[in-house]
Amino acid sequence: MSGSSTSDATVSRYDLVLGLIPGAYAAGFLAQALLSISLLAALLVASLVAMTALVDVLLVHPPV
Repeated sequence: MSGSSTSDATVSRYDLVLGLIPGAYAAGFLAQALLSISLLAALLVASLVAMTALVDVLLVHPPV
């Protein structure tokens, strides 16, 4: 066995954003089902959340 480990247990900012995108859509679908809002409104809000996260990661705080 080698002394170096290939697995890194830390979660980066970019990992969180990758999880946030489907999470935003899942929350939108859940809100649509529970609160009986329109699917269009739920998808619009989820898209705005995902877009805001992507703009922040890609343009405001890009990977170095």
